[in-house]
Amino acid sequence: MGGAGKSRILVIGGTRGVGLLIARLLHERGYAVRVLARDPAGVSNKLGPTFEVVAGDLTKEDTLPPALRDVDHIIFTAGAPSGRYAPESLVRATDYDGVIDTLAAARSAGFHGRFVYLNTIGIEKRSLAGFLINLLKRNTLVWRRRVEDKIRSSGLDYTIIRVGFLLDRPGGEHAINVSQGALPLAFRNHIARADVADAFVEAMEHPRASRTTFEIVWGSGPRQQSWSRLFERLRPD
Repeated sequence: MGGAGKSRILVIGGTRGVGLLIARLLHERGYAVRVLARDPAGVSNKLGPTFEVVAGDLTKEDTLPPALRDVDHIIFTAGAPSGRYAPESLVRATDYDGVIDTLAAARSAGFHGRFVYLNTIGIEKRSLAGFLINLLKRNTLVWRRRVEDKIRSSGLDYTIIRVGFLLDRPGGEHAINVSQGALPLAFRNHIARADVADAFVEAMEHPRASRTTFEIVWGSGPRQQSWSRLFERLRPD
């Protein structure tokens, strides 16, 4: 179903950052958007009455099943908070166990849509930036690498999108490099949050993005190719 058919999309992580941009973009394109939130009242005030906000906590698996009922696709952008220290217990509960519990709840709910997961580049290559991030958010890249295997073996349709360093810049202006290699986590490999949001919405229902893992960063020069054209080159995992 397309946006005009009012597919219902659950956004986990839709209260801030890229997830919030994705939720708003989905709404603009005519989808029914459901957002998981620990503070539903506060998030409803931020998003407005046309969004469905449901109570739930990613670290409490028993709160997830109600949010997963009757959704067509799931977009997962949540993770341990950035920019400050996070102990490994919180990192594992959010970046690993939270994803696994969501996959289990989706299977129990009879979910047949696509699970689109936000990850970072650099999880397969050592770098100074990766070392520092693992110190600040204890071993987050380790847990995020492990959880990708759980997604691939879940039996669900999925798309894993690894993104470069995120910038608060306008989208649609720069060329996008879509690759299935393993880029290092370095600031030169960056991309606007707005472009990431656009990529997620486009990949969610694109047939060539099914069961794929790919990385997106800005390329050189202005934007020339559509997401559909970029996705045509993807190979299944």
